[in-house]
Amino acid sequence: MFSDGFLPGSRTRRIFQVLLIGLLSTVVSWSFSNLEFADSLERSTLDLRFRLSPTPAKADSSIVLVLLDGGSMDQLPFPVPRQLYSDVLMILQDWGASAVGFDILFDLPSIYSVTEDSIFGSVASDGRTVFVMSLLQREDGSPVPENAIIDISGDFSDLDSAFSCIPPCRMIAQGVPLLGSSNDIQDPDGVFRNIRLLSVTPDGIAASLPVALAWLALDKPEMSVDNDRFTLGDNSFPIDDGCRLQLRYHGPAGTYRSLPLADLVAALNARATGSPCPVDSSIFNGALVLIGYAAPALYDLKPTPYSARCPGVEVLATALDNLLNGDCLYHIRGWVSVITALLVSLFAALFLSAVKKIPLGASLAVLPPLLLLVISLLLFRRGIWIDTVWPVSSGVLTILSGGIFLFSSENRRKQEIRTAFSQYLSPDVVARVTEHPETLVLGGDRRVMTTFFSDIRGFTGISEKLSPEELVSLLNRYLTAMTDIILETGGTVDKFEGDAIMAFWGAPIELDDHAERACSAALQCQNEHIEMNLQLTAEGYPELITRIGLSTGEMVVGNMGSSKRFDYTVMGSTVNLGSRLEGANKVYGTSIMVPEKTHIKASDDFVFRELDTIRVVGQKIPVNVFELICAKDDLTDSRKMILESYSEALKLYRAGRFKDAEQKFSTIDDAPSIVMAKRCRRLIEEYRNSDKDWDGIFNLSSK
Repeated sequence: MFSDGFLPGSRTRRIFQVLLIGLLSTVVSWSFSNLEFADSLERSTLDLRFRLSPTPAKADSSIVLVLLDGGSMDQLPFPVPRQLYSDVLMILQDWGASAVGFDILFDLPSIYSVTEDSIFGSVASDGRTVFVMSLLQREDGSPVPENAIIDISGDFSDLDSAFSCIPPCRMIAQGVPLLGSSNDIQDPDGVFRNIRLLSVTPDGIAASLPVALAWLALDKPEMSVDNDRFTLGDNSFPIDDGCRLQLRYHGPAGTYRSLPLADLVAALNARATGSPCPVDSSIFNGALVLIGYAAPALYDLKPTPYSARCPGVEVLATALDNLLNGDCLYHIRGWVSVITALLVSLFAALFLSAVKKIPLGASLAVLPPLLLLVISLLLFRRGIWIDTVWPVSSGVLTILSGGIFLFSSENRRKQEIRTAFSQYLSPDVVARVTEHPETLVLGGDRRVMTTFFSDIRGFTGISEKLSPEELVSLLNRYLTAMTDIILETGGTVDKFEGDAIMAFWGAPIELDDHAERACSAALQCQNEHIEMNLQLTAEGYPELITRIGLSTGEMVVGNMGSSKRFDYTVMGSTVNLGSRLEGANKVYGTSIMVPEKTHIKASDDFVFRELDTIRVVGQKIPVNVFELICAKDDLTDSRKMILESYSEALKLYRAGRFKDAEQKFSTIDDAPSIVMAKRCRRLIEEYRNSDKDWDGIFNLSSK
């Protein structure tokens, strides 16, 4: 009758199924995580994180850039004479610069004078100065100079190799304390996000310009490479197999303090003429100075996470800053990413499947991926880069595939509900159950409801007088009319047994006014009989007189039966009482009988007559029973007088004053009064010479 989605434990099964989808989504996403397009997306999210959380205040203020920018090129001769560089280097040394690095490859002799190069090299030898060289992975360049080799311990089997280089010209290089390489590494999309720290040469290990400058600035501490760590003095950094350091940018171009080269030349001229210095020389005291190009015409603008055009010397400044302060970017991936993706997917699946409404579940399922993005940004501000693209993709794939699965399952279940319940529920109730299947607790749900039992008086005799075809036609007309009334009042038709109808109110949709609805349906059924009997007698059929029993109380509702065949029905002593009261109508000549609980629940809208206190067959506890008369608005004065007289007689009856009660009942002209008057006459004789105590309870002897 129902799919597994409606059996006990269906929610657990649904959660398990979507969790399995989440696990599969993680596996699928992981299988694509090592593809280039996934890495490209991850790098794009890294750039976004940089732009969302710049930290210019954390940039090392001791790093100062001297830039050959467009303005300087307009003011100075080009190529810039080496003599000017020598003079700038000397004034920086005079101002107390801690170390100076030239990101300019002076590979060709000066076009002005050979003496310039000699003087430049001599000035550089007097201080902590590093010049850049270009390493080559071919052998047609110059041998790597001795002052490019550094003392470092470790395993260098995974380092990139260089076989020759392009060093500064001989007159400069021979006087320079240390050379550093400029072999920056671009990612596949062309952006500079990391830098190679060390390279293997035939003569030893060559350092990059930032490493060489940091080593000098820190007074030449010990350096080592151990597996995936590079150690420089007290700082240790994570590196990849090629000894590449992930850069932690603090901001866009201009983050580090910089001055045009022309300003320093102006300071030289001011010193020569005794004029006030146009430059604040204090900024160079203890500073690490990097001198390089910034003019677009010099082709040293490089893409960074912040912009497509950043002076290459600023990339080196970022690397130098990271090395000096141990402030690099830690890229955490591998098993951490797998666990992250798994958690995102499983929590997304849990939110998606645990919530009854799919749209709400989908909205909540978005929270784990969003939370991961927020956490990744917070961690990034602490220098930790965790993968987000494929873990978030895993969560999104879980939401999409899990949502499709739940949506299709929901549609299938709704169709099953419509098919199963449309036979015995009203269209409105079917619609509500379809939209809220959680209201169905199949397999047994205890709740307070009202049951309905009806039966046609003398139906066996009626059926003997009719042909099978006539009997079927009569039953169909009768059951259709009664069923329509039950469904219109929100009831559920449980079953038909020949001419008998069993129904209930309060399930599968809970109804607070179930007793009132049942009473209304019972009265409407009686009124329908009147009109139906007029038609039946005109057609030659016998009149149909129906007895109805209602009962309100706690019962169990759900799917009852075997695993292969079951019905949606109700069970319990309250249900049995309703069936017994339907039969008890025969004793009192009434049409609709209810117990006290139904009377109490519906007494505001309907008129009842308290009939008696009885003990039905199969139950030990006596119940007060009432006859449902009519809606309160339909009570006539004559009917009201009958009910009042009956109530007075019933009090005498319960007090054991049978003679007085018999006289009172005899004055009332209706079936229950005639029955009670006859009973009083029998009890007068029974208790005349008896010492038995009267408890006011009448025991029914049959169903």
